[in-house]
Amino acid sequence: MKNTIEYITDNWKQKLIILVVGLFLGWLIFGGKSESANEHEGHQHASENAAVAPTTWTCSMHPQIQQPSEGDCPICGMDLIPLDNSSSNSSPAIIEMNETAMKLANVQTTKIKIGKAVKEILLNGKVQVDERKISSQAIHFDGRIEKLMVNFEGEKVNKGQTLARVYAPKLVSAQQELLQSLKTKDSYPELVKAAEQKLKFWKLSTDQINSIKESGIVLEYFDIKADVSGYVIKRNVAEGNYAKAGSILFEIADLNHVWVVFDAYEKDLAFIKKGDEIEFTVSAFPGKVFNSKVSNIDPVINAKKRTLSIRTESSNQDLLLKPEMFASGIIYAEISQMNNVLTVPKSAIMWTGKRSVSYVKVDGGFEMREIELGESLGDFYIVTDGLEENEEVVSKGTFTVDAAAQLNNKYSMMNRPESKKGVQNLQQYVSMDFNMKLEKLLSSYYALKDILVETKAKESKLATKMVMTNLMKMKPNDAGIKGKAVKFWKEKYAVLHDHLAKIMNSDDIEIQRKAFKPFNEALIETIKSLGTGKNKVFIQFCPMAGNDSGAFWLSSEEKIMNPYFGDMMLHCGEVTETIIHEEPKSVPQQHQHQ
Repeated sequence: MKNTIEYITDNWKQKLIILVVGLFLGWLIFGGKSESANEHEGHQHASENAAVAPTTWTCSMHPQIQQPSEGDCPICGMDLIPLDNSSSNSSPAIIEMNETAMKLANVQTTKIKIGKAVKEILLNGKVQVDERKISSQAIHFDGRIEKLMVNFEGEKVNKGQTLARVYAPKLVSAQQELLQSLKTKDSYPELVKAAEQKLKFWKLSTDQINSIKESGIVLEYFDIKADVSGYVIKRNVAEGNYAKAGSILFEIADLNHVWVVFDAYEKDLAFIKKGDEIEFTVSAFPGKVFNSKVSNIDPVINAKKRTLSIRTESSNQDLLLKPEMFASGIIYAEISQMNNVLTVPKSAIMWTGKRSVSYVKVDGGFEMREIELGESLGDFYIVTDGLEENEEVVSKGTFTVDAAAQLNNKYSMMNRPESKKGVQNLQQYVSMDFNMKLEKLLSSYYALKDILVETKAKESKLATKMVMTNLMKMKPNDAGIKGKAVKFWKEKYAVLHDHLAKIMNSDDIEIQRKAFKPFNEALIETIKSLGTGKNKVFIQFCPMAGNDSGAFWLSSEEKIMNPYFGDMMLHCGEVTETIIHEEPKSVPQQHQHQ
């Protein structure tokens, strides 16, 4: 035992060194890994936390609704869903869609081109008998129809064919008079002439009269011969009927030439003229197209149908066209005053009330764009504004693209703020003094807007007075503007003044907000035309304001603070446009060469 203690005492330093080295090595082997692992894990969690962004919740039916937490849509009550923020394009007007997605959705585009304006006028009508080709077969003496050789309508007859046989007592007496006058022709030749003339008056031919004179036999029955060739379209007698002189026995029409009469609406009359080519088809021969020209345009509108008759003539030697057949015609009318116009397929247009919108292909997707249309040209519209030549528009799958835009909270047919077009840039007519006054006006405006956000009616009246004070310093006659800007500012000044007065004269916050909407519309047009001073201005829009008609307002910051609803829907809305003041570019000076 003593020896053991002495051994330990003598070697304790050595043992201690070994122990310390062992502990250090263990820490290097295990402690380093653990720390490294913990450090790596910490980095991983940090990166995960950094990747998690705040979730925005929206409604699939009302994408304008955006809230920071789950809940129900305040409009329809549906459960809110997370908003897809994967799109790299921040523009609210552009929906991203690559080539693969376009193929899967069967989306097709059409290139906009310039061409002649040809209006397709669709017409409906009927085949009719050419009235000039109708002949009335009459009897020229009184008589009884003993026999009919033509018994039904639609029967074809040839010129000279016997139609009926008639017994005519007066004609018998006239023949007897002729034969009696022949006996005294040497003494009284005028009696023979008178008797012959009487028979000719009743349409007996010279050959028939000579035959009676030669044979000396009185004919009791006479044949009614067809005066023309054609088809019987009407029969007015039957066997045994007594017909008076002048009665029409048959109506015969030549169907080798017919009319096709179309009904044209009043809106199309300006584009139809005599001589226009017309194509038409009949259902009996759907593959055959008949060609003709407009030969007559009636001068009077049909009071019952509110249409005008347009007549065309067609050769019908093969008798394919039957009277009373329905016909569908089309006239390709060139609009002479519009030789080179842009046209867009009708399938590319979506209508939202008075607005027409289309999706235009841009890099990485499609941009929703409002366009202005002119005349309808069959399957196309004339484009008057909004599109350029060689731009591509979605002509098939428009509603598919629109649905994708709506679900991604992009501009869509149901989610598009109204905006007035055609605002002129008049900043070149504005002085520095006017810009400074406009900055003060905007500054007081922002104060008024913030008070309306807080729903304080009394305070808003005071803020409105400050806005009115700044506006009164900008009277059109002494505002530091000139040229076209003078007339523009006079109009806007009157509107701004009137609606500010309405806000000042009311203690009702709803009346104040109602007047705030048209005030904003006039102010937005003002800053778009005359500038914003040196400020950056955000134009914001809430689709639910103004009884769901939508309303704009201005803000100096991008954050949405809704002045139309306040706390009820504080953040309802979006930035539709940002106006940034741009200094006019200076003209570069020319280099001086020594």
